[in-house]
Amino acid sequence: MTEPWGEGLYRAAALIATIVALLAALNFIANFSEGEPIIPLPALALAVIVWLTGLGCRYVSDARESDLARHKMEQM
Repeated sequence: MTEPWGEGLYRAAALIATIVALLAALNFIANFSEGEPIIPLPALALAVIVWLTGLGCRYVSDARESDLARHKMEQM
């Protein structure tokens, strides 16, 4: 059985969000070592937005699969 398209999009979005958050953390560490501890809020906000978008795709896909399954059961 194939996985729903939302799950694949969620995994891709989670991977991208993780990479962005990791780069933001590395940027913070580099700035901290230079004596300028600046938290990269735009990068962290972008990571959260990407992750939430993937979560929304997974939610919509799961709801659609659930509706299709319920519709098939009603036809029987």
